[in-house]
Amino acid sequence: MTAPATTVRPSAATTSRPSWPRVAGILILTGGVLLTAATALEIGTDVAVDTGPALAFRVLFLASTLAHVTAMFPLALGRGDGEGAVGSSTVGKLALLGFAAFFLASQSLYLLVASLLPTAEPTDGATVFLVGMRAVQGILLLVGGLVIVRARVLTGAARWAILALSIIAFALGVVVATSSVEALTNTMYFVSTGAQIVAGLLIARAGIGVAK
Repeated sequence: MTAPATTVRPSAATTSRPSWPRVAGILILTGGVLLTAATALEIGTDVAVDTGPALAFRVLFLASTLAHVTAMFPLALGRGDGEGAVGSSTVGKLALLGFAAFFLASQSLYLLVASLLPTAEPTDGATVFLVGMRAVQGILLLVGGLVIVRARVLTGAARWAILALSIIAFALGVVVATSSVEALTNTMYFVSTGAQIVAGLLIARAGIGVAK
């Protein structure tokens, strides 16, 4: 007589990972790659004059912006059940979605000024408005990153990825606003886009813990 067959039940450790971190991570990674290419075009060519590079820059820049904006939705809301990287935190959800809105607006204004209207001289009021929008979006991303760290939904280094991005974004803003050394400014742009790529990879491969 043979022993009765036993049914092996999958443990919690072997269950499949939720799809939303992978989706969010891939979107951030894609946005970082596209923005790196757009930045290289902007630095290496005259996107205000050369038609081909200008068109490529606009497409890459806009696609990157949309990828980053879209990534905030799975980060904030998970699979649509409201349980993303910030857990059940309403503040975290509002911060990430608010960042998405401000980021879309500020990036669109930058594209308009830098590429579509390159000969237009921005007024002091317009410059202050754009700087203010970027400051608000930076604060919102910082808050969202802090909530993600506190929630402990993402595990490992991915838990710190958004917070690190917000700190690098502030550093980039300071360098752009205060430095007249073009090489330093350009380097910081690529540090920022490189950090986006790394953050995307970390989040895409992240494990999921129990929210606190």
